[in-house]
Amino acid sequence: MTIPTRPTLTRRDWLQQACAGAAALASGTALAADEDTVRVAWISPQTGALAAFGVTDRYAVDLLSPRLNAGIPGPNGKLRKVQVELHDAASSSARAQALARELIASGVHLVLATATPEICNPVSDVCEAAGVPCVTAIAPWQAWFYGRKGDPVKGFDWTFHFFCGLEDFSDVYSSLLAKADVGQQIGGIFGDDIDGDAFVKAFPGPMKTRSLELWVPDRVPLGNPNWAALAQKLKAANIQAVTGVLPPPAAMAFFSAAQQVGYKPRMASIAKAFPFPDTVAAVHREGLALTNEVWWSPAWPFTSKLTGQKASEVTRTYEVATGKPWLQTLGFSHALMEVVAETFRTASNLGRAAVRDAVARMQVNTVVGPLNWRNSHPNRNVCITPAVGGQWQRGPNGRWVLHVVDNTRSPFIPRTEELKVPQAV
Repeated sequence: MTIPTRPTLTRRDWLQQACAGAAALASGTALAADEDTVRVAWISPQTGALAAFGVTDRYAVDLLSPRLNAGIPGPNGKLRKVQVELHDAASSSARAQALARELIASGVHLVLATATPEICNPVSDVCEAAGVPCVTAIAPWQAWFYGRKGDPVKGFDWTFHFFCGLEDFSDVYSSLLAKADVGQQIGGIFGDDIDGDAFVKAFPGPMKTRSLELWVPDRVPLGNPNWAALAQKLKAANIQAVTGVLPPPAAMAFFSAAQQVGYKPRMASIAKAFPFPDTVAAVHREGLALTNEVWWSPAWPFTSKLTGQKASEVTRTYEVATGKPWLQTLGFSHALMEVVAETFRTASNLGRAAVRDAVARMQVNTVVGPLNWRNSHPNRNVCITPAVGGQWQRGPNGRWVLHVVDNTRSPFIPRTEELKVPQAV
C-alpha cells in the first residue's frame, strides 16, 4: 500500500482545509422517527485489552449529555432531544459488530465508534451495509479506510472518520528518532494485527529520508508472543531505540521481558500503548526516554463550538472532575459529542439519509481542530487532524506529563518542552 502524504500545514491551512470530506451522496431510506427525539449509539471498548481508549468516552457522555438532552434546535427551530447511549464492545471486533447490528435494528439514528481499527472497522462495515450513518475516530485513517478495502474514487456512502494518518505517525516518529541521536538502526516491534500491518509498511520510507533504517527482527503473534526472544535479538544487535505499535498490555509485557533479559534501550516510541500514563508508568525505568505521537493535548490551539472551551480548559475540567491526568483520547471523545450536536442542528429531517448528509456537509470547529468533510483530501470520507511529537516527562507533582517536544509536522502547535534522551552508558 502506498501511503499518501501531505505537506506540513500552517494553522491557517488547518482552519481552511484541515479535513477531507464528502461529496454528493446517494439518497438513503428514511427512518420513520419522532422529530423530537434522537437516539445515538456509541460503541466503545469500555473493558478488555483496549479499555484505556474508552475511559474518556464515558466521561464525555456524562459531561455533555445534559446539554444534548435539553434539546438542540434544528433548522426549523424545533428542539431535538438527543440521547447518546454508550455500549461496551469489550475490546472485541466480533462484539462490536454484533452490537452494531443490534443497535441498528433497534432504530438508532446515528452510530459512533472508538477506538482503534479493531472496533472502528467492524462497526463501520455493518453501518455501511445497512445504510446507517456512522462516525468513528482514533484509528489511523489508512487502517480505517484501506483496512475496509476502501476505493479512493468511490469512497463509502454512509461511514465517516476523523483522525491523523500513518504519514503523521511515521513522520513524527522518524523526526523524534533522528533528533535523539540513538544510532541509525531502529528496532521495530509490530504485532500481527491491522495496525501492525499498516504501520510496518508506513515507517521505512520516512525513516530512510532521515538516514535511519528500520530493522524488524520478527512480526509478533499477539496471541502467543515470545517477548523475551524478541528482546534478546534487539539486545544482541545493540539496538538503542525501538518503535512500533502494540496494545498497552502487550507493550508492558515486552518491556517486562526486556528488563528480565537485560535489554536496555535508551528510547522507545510505541504507538497505541504510549498515549496512556498508566502504561508509561509501568514500562518506565531509569535511562529510558519514552516518546510518542501526540494527536491531542492542552497545547492544541482550537476551541469547541459546542462549549466555547479551549483544549486547555477541557483538560483542566477533566482533571478537576476525575482527579486523574488528562488523556489524549479526551479531545476526540469530546469532539464526537460536538459532531453529534452539529449533525442534529443541521440535519433537514431525522431520516437516516438526511442525518448522513448533515455529516457529509459538516463544517464545525472542535477541540481537536476544524472538521470539514466537504473537501477531497485524502478522500470524501476522511477528515485529517494534526499530530506532533511528544515525550513523557515527570511534572513537579511526580505525575507523568506528555509534552510537545517536536512540532515539525504541525508548527502551529507550540512546543511545551525540549526532547531529553539519556546518554549511552
